[in-house]
Amino acid sequence: MARRQRMKTEEVEPDLPIIPMLDMSFQLLAFFIITFHPAPTEGQIAMQLPPAEQGGPSTNIPSITDEKPKKYIVEVTATEGGAIARMTFREDGSAEEGSEDLGADVKTYLTKIKSLYETELKRIEAGKASGREVPPPKLTLKIGDRLLQAYVMQLFDAGVQAGFSDIAPIPTDPRKQ
Repeated sequence: MARRQRMKTEEVEPDLPIIPMLDMSFQLLAFFIITFHPAPTEGQIAMQLPPAEQGGPSTNIPSITDEKPKKYIVEVTATEGGAIARMTFREDGSAEEGSEDLGADVKTYLTKIKSLYETELKRIEAGKASGREVPPPKLTLKIGDRLLQAYVMQLFDAGVQAGFSDIAPIPTDPRKQ
């Protein structure tokens, strides 16, 4: 039986020009580094946890009250450019036709919610004096789709400055909530 011998072939080296590929990759890298513009940092949301109580976790159970917190809604519409066009204020559960128009000025908004929070503080203190616990009020900001983040943070900061600790920004469109 005759054995077959393999024929030897010469090795073929691929012709792969690596220098143009390296040049192109460095050009792309330079392009992406130069054109990268990170978004401005968002404002910091100051949130605080309640103080730790003595006695372990069993004492951290909140007391159950029949009274629900008052909820206030500020609806904010935006201009085409993303600025505040108009703000309306109402208490949750009241008719939207009875909304108070605050205009587009954040100072008017701040004045309104400051006076409202002071009234709520008096109600909370009166509740404590009578032996019942009154929960703090809640503020909901219904934000228009086009409103810029800077204005949202300005409204949020004004709410914190007025004294509200429970502020919920939500979109105006119910499908996005």
